[in-house]
Amino acid sequence: MSYGESDSYQGGQAASYQGGGEHHSYGGYEKPDVSQAARLAKQHVQQDGDDDDDDDKEGLFSSVLSSLVDRDDDDAPHKQHVNEDEAQTAAQVHNRVYNQNNGQPDEEASSRDLGSAAAMQAFKMFSGGSSGGNGGSNELVGLAMGEAMKLFKAQGGSSGKANQSEMLQSAAMMAMKLLMTQKSGQQQGGGGGLGQVMGILGSLTGGQQQQQHQSSGVAGLLGKFL
Repeated sequence: MSYGESDSYQGGQAASYQGGGEHHSYGGYEKPDVSQAARLAKQHVQQDGDDDDDDDKEGLFSSVLSSLVDRDDDDAPHKQHVNEDEAQTAAQVHNRVYNQNNGQPDEEASSRDLGSAAAMQAFKMFSGGSSGGNGGSNELVGLAMGEAMKLFKAQGGSSGKANQSEMLQSAAMMAMKLLMTQKSGQQQGGGGGLGQVMGILGSLTGGQQQQQHQSSGVAGLLGKFL
């Protein structure tokens, strides 16, 4: 399907697609600006005082994100909502890394899971930061990739066992899916499986979503971890 600025699509379980502006939205999906997200990712890494190979880092972030968002069909993985299993796994790894290990990678976790955990941490910062979650996909994806890079370096960098590209791509993908899921939950009231995922996200940010859903299934379970 070719998406133009005036295109509108309604079909299946998807919400409307509306083009125009800096972002394209399909079912809550916002396509990030690659250069802006990469720049924000680099800035996030620099906050730790790491300023080596800045140009190389920004180029890597751009390359990884481009390879992900260049797939623009409706069934692309980064355009799907987060399901309960994904959210539960990511939240559990996030708990081990950020709450139990003080930001140190879990050696038992895969590169993909570490990337998803980094996205969860980015979502927590994104929702509770000065922008209040209004920075859009550029900010969230940038934070997620930057956070994944921090975990990669904490695990030993290129000398460690983690796959850098896989971690960064997983972080970026999960970030886009989290943002899309959050928007859908806000619009639809978060019922059913979506409500479970919204409860997990609420437990990360300590918002009203947690209060609304913490007694339900997996959200209640994960509230113990987070």
